[in-house]
Amino acid sequence: MVPNFAPITYQDYNPNSSSGTYGIFGGNAVVQNPALQQGSITATPAVATTAFDIFYGWTTSFQLAATLGAELGDSFAEKVDQRVCKAFLSFKATPGNVFYTQTPADGFPRVLQLGAMELLPDGLPPTTAGWTTGFSSNSVLELIRLVKQQFKIARMPGNPVIVLDSNGDALTVSASVQSGSSLTRLLGELTGGAVSQSGGSNLSALGNELLSTGKIESVYGCMVMFTTFLTAAQRIVLGQQSASNVLVGAYIGDSAVFTVLKEGLQVKTGEVPGGLQMWLTGVGYFGSGVGDLRRGGAINIVQV
Repeated sequence: MVPNFAPITYQDYNPNSSSGTYGIFGGNAVVQNPALQQGSITATPAVATTAFDIFYGWTTSFQLAATLGAELGDSFAEKVDQRVCKAFLSFKATPGNVFYTQTPADGFPRVLQLGAMELLPDGLPPTTAGWTTGFSSNSVLELIRLVKQQFKIARMPGNPVIVLDSNGDALTVSASVQSGSSLTRLLGELTGGAVSQSGGSNLSALGNELLSTGKIESVYGCMVMFTTFLTAAQRIVLGQQSASNVLVGAYIGDSAVFTVLKEGLQVKTGEVPGGLQMWLTGVGYFGSGVGDLRRGGAINIVQV
């Protein structure tokens, strides 16, 4: 029998806490400081909170190794994804690029920080007050075009990867326009509304790729990926006085974001009546941060 157990999850380690629920998430900040810094890169550690038991007599060692390997691999990948998405908050929060104050010797301005994109409600007219040309968009495909434009304005090599949400709920201006997550909005745009409107069944090749794999390898040369780990925030959009609910995605090129991973998880075996049991213990450190503000930027996805 192949063992069936809950997914491995992680809780942040707090060095200033006296104790956690299980007594392992707190520590002494004087002697146990988990901050790992390299320039502007800060790695925030997390610890495994789900210790699971496996009755060794129920399975073979090969099945056990395969199951544990899949669980550990998936959980590590998810935690790195979560840390990378949290790092998106470090990009510039508002539209508009920041240039070096000193004009370079060749006379052409050079970007210091790329501005944030605004993914606004579908159907919102470009004449709306506060609309920032080159950064504000009311469709996902337009957003991708603007990302490509700004990336080239920054004279960055290659094409950026665009990370959007698959679980959000976009703000709408009327009941007749696209709503839901950025994933469903893009599907609707690629398929002529076949996904979100009744009576349609025309799936484009890109729409079919998105449905099959959850991402698109190339839209205007950019890879578009979707995640459930984007951070919710309150940010100013359209230059308004009050902040709006957004999910913070990003467009990132090579060397824009760095990650740190250090793990110390171990599988241990012990005797119990009737056989052996195995459990997972240890601490995993995962961190991520923005390394270069010229090579990527935030995407503020307006939510309900």
